[in-house]
Amino acid sequence: MRFKLTFAAASDTGKVRNNNEDSYLLDPELELALVADGMGGHKSGEVASSLAVKVTRDKYESMRRTGMKPAQYNDKFSLESNQLGFAVQLANSVIYEAGNAGSENKGMGTTLSSALLNRTRLCIAHIGDSRVYLFRRGVMQQLTEDHSLVMDHVRKGLLTREQAEASPLQNILTRALGAQKTPAVDLVETELEEGDRLLLCTDGLFKAVKEPELLQTLKVQPDDQKACDALVASANAAGGPDNVTVAIGTVRRKTFNETLKDMFRKTYA
Repeated sequence: MRFKLTFAAASDTGKVRNNNEDSYLLDPELELALVADGMGGHKSGEVASSLAVKVTRDKYESMRRTGMKPAQYNDKFSLESNQLGFAVQLANSVIYEAGNAGSENKGMGTTLSSALLNRTRLCIAHIGDSRVYLFRRGVMQQLTEDHSLVMDHVRKGLLTREQAEASPLQNILTRALGAQKTPAVDLVETELEEGDRLLLCTDGLFKAVKEPELLQTLKVQPDDQKACDALVASANAAGGPDNVTVAIGTVRRKTFNETLKDMFRKTYA
C-alpha cells in the first residue's frame, strides 16, 4: 500500500506587521511542504525564511535524485529523513554565511518546519518554534517541539503551558537557522494512516488561535485550502498580531494506476 500527500497553503502579513517575514514552499512532486518564520532587521527575516525553504527543497531534491547518504547519519531514521535533515543544515550554512557577510543582513535567522511523505511514513526536519501537527480521527497531536525559552521551562516543569502562553519571553528562541554554524535539527518519523491530515504553521497562528479552535476548524472543514484560509482569517480576527502561515495536507491512498505510474517512472528514470 502506498499513500499520496497533497498540500494547500495560505500566508498573510497580519494586522500589525508591515511586511511578511514568513515563507512557505510546496512541492507536489516531492510530496514536501516547508514553513519558515524569519527574523532580523529591515527585510532580513524575509531573506532568511526564503533561503531556508528554497535551499532545503533544492538540496533535498538533489540528494534524493542521486541517492546521496549524508556523512553525518542517524541510524534511528530513514535515508530520506537524514537527507532532509542534512538539507536543512546546508540551508543553515547559507543563511549563516549571508548573515555574516555584511551589516545589511547581520543577525538574521529563521525557524523551519519541513514535512515529507516517504511511502507510508512522515519524515520531519524541524528547528525553531513553527509547528507540525497530526490530525487523526478527531484528535490533534503536536509532532514537533518548540525550541523556545518558555517551552524549555514547560518541559522542565518550571512553567505551565498556560503561563508560557502569557509570558513576555515567549518569543525568545533557543534554536534557529542562521544563529549558529551547526545547530541541532530535530528529526521525527511517524507512520501515517489514510485520512490523516497534517498542519504546518508559524507561531502567528497558534499564538492567536488556540488549539481547540484549530482542531474544530479541521473537524468541520475537509477542504484543505478552505481550512487554510479559515485559519488565517481566524488569526486576523484575533488581532493578527504577527505574520501567519499555514499549510495543510491530507493523506490519501494511491490508486492502482498511480502506483503503476510510479513503478514506470522509476524503471525508466
